[in-house]
Amino acid sequence: MKKHTLLLISLLGFFVSLNAQADTLDFTEVGSTGIVSTNVINLSNATLTTGGDDFFIGAPGSFGEANNLGIVCGSPSGSSNCEEGMQIAFLSDVNNLTFASFGASSGDSVEVSAFFGATLLGSLTVTTNTAIDFSAFGTINSLTFVDNSTAAGIGFGDFNFDVAVAGVPEASSIMLLGLGLVGLGFTRRKKSA
Repeated sequence: MKKHTLLLISLLGFFVSLNAQADTLDFTEVGSTGIVSTNVINLSNATLTTGGDDFFIGAPGSFGEANNLGIVCGSPSGSSNCEEGMQIAFLSDVNNLTFASFGASSGDSVEVSAFFGATLLGSLTVTTNTAIDFSAFGTINSLTFVDNSTAAGIGFGDFNFDVAVAGVPEASSIMLLGLGLVGLGFTRRKKSA
């Protein structure tokens, strides 16, 4: 019984565990607010693209977002209206994704879809300022925002999620594995003698 316990403890200590690291999209990384004349924005943890010519980045806190990291939307050339679709491609797979919509008014409508690779995990239509919880969709690596607004459009912010990070085995875990294997060897040697 003792040999099985020692071996089990050693093996459990050796295996690499997955840890969740909390993260958010920080639109202050863009370095400017208002109309940003590009159709691609590279953040430290995601790439944003729009079918339009520009993005609109809302100044931190100006739309009431909880994390004060700004909001984003695709916008037509030279316009601060959020009337273009966009895509967010996360650089790592994410779980427990939540975010919020801001600036919605009558006539605004954006279909938000979550994907893992090419697989559609689910979607919803946003027409109001609301908290959006995609945590039930599991692992996500991209979002698409299809804008069907007839008013000024909807911006999105307060993106929070967990990123899966592979842990590194500690030296003590490797030592425990070695001791377990040595103990197993001695146990086998005693049985054969």
